[in-house]
Amino acid sequence: MTGRGKDPQVRWSILCVEDEPDLRRDIAEELSEAGYAVLEASDGRQALDLLGTSSPDLILCDISMPGLSGYDVLSAVRAKGPDHAETPFVFLSALGDPREIVEGKRLGADDYLVKPIDYDLLLATVDARLRQVARIRSVHEAHRSAPRPDPLDVSKRHGLTKAEARVAVALTEGKTLAEVARSSGVSRTTIAYHLRNIFQKTGVNRQTELISLLLGGPGTERT
Repeated sequence: MTGRGKDPQVRWSILCVEDEPDLRRDIAEELSEAGYAVLEASDGRQALDLLGTSSPDLILCDISMPGLSGYDVLSAVRAKGPDHAETPFVFLSALGDPREIVEGKRLGADDYLVKPIDYDLLLATVDARLRQVARIRSVHEAHRSAPRPDPLDVSKRHGLTKAEARVAVALTEGKTLAEVARSSGVSRTTIAYHLRNIFQKTGVNRQTELISLLLGGPGTERT
C-alpha cells in the first residue's frame, strides 16, 4: 500500500511524535518517500495541540520524552472520543523491557517498535495497520444504511451472552471499542475480552468479518 486512503487522491496522514530531531526527520523522510503525508511533533504537548486541529490516520510516538510521556499522549488520544479513539497508535522506544510493552498494550497501543528503528519493519507495520483501518471503514460505509440487527436475535443465533450481543451490535453501528466501553460503563479491556469471545463463538477473526456476518442475516451463517 502506498500512502493513500479510500480516495485515490487523498494520502494517508501520519503523526510522528519524537523528541530527537534527527530521528524524527529520518522517520518523516522515510514515510514521505513511501507516499504518506507526515505531521511532526517534537514532544507530547505539541502532539496534542496538533490533534486538536487534525485527525491523522496513524500515530507514531516515542515513549520517553520531556514533559508528557508517550503513555500520557496515548491516554489523552484514547480519551478524545470517536475522532481519535481507534486511531492506530504505535510506540517507538529504545526500551526493550517486556514490562514496557505490556504497559503500552494495556493502555491501548497497537504496536511497539524498538530503536534503532528498522525502517522496513516500520513501513510494514504502518502498512498493515492502515490496511486494517481501510477494511473497517469500507465495511462501515457499505453497511451504513443496512438495517441494524436486534441484540436478542444475535444472541440466540450465535450463542452470545447479552453483553457480547450488545457489543457485537454496537460494532455494526460503526461504534469504536472505546465508544462501546464508555457507553457500557466498562473498561476497554473488558470490551476486548467480549470481542475475543464473540470471535470464538461466531468463527470469524476480524471486526470486518463479524460486521458482515451480522448484517448479512441468517443466509451468511458460517458452517
